[in-house]
Amino acid sequence: MRIKIEKADIFNYVVGNTNYDPIERQIDPEKYEVYDHAIYDHTRKVSIPQSETYHNYMEHLRNLKDRAKDMSAYEITKLCVEIQEISPKHINIK
Repeated sequence: MRIKIEKADIFNYVVGNTNYDPIERQIDPEKYEVYDHAIYDHTRKVSIPQSETYHNYMEHLRNLKDRAKDMSAYEITKLCVEIQEISPKHINIK
C-alpha cells in the first residue's frame, strides 16, 4: 500500500497532540496496529513484516518522541522534516 507521511502528523505524534502514529493515520487503526518491526493485522491475527526503510523510520520516530520533551518546537520541526524524508513510501499490509 502506498502511503505519504506528513510532517505535521510526525510533529503531532512526537509532542503528544495525538496518540496515532503517522502510519496509523494512513491505515485503519481498528484493524492494524503499528509496531517497530511489523504491522499487526487484528482481523487475520498475523504480524506482517516490513521493509528496512520502515524499520529505520520507526527507530528515528521513536528516538525523537523520547527526546521531544527536552527540545524546542523549532528543533522538533527540523527533525520532523528529516524523518519525513526517510519515511517509507509503501507498507506491507496484505
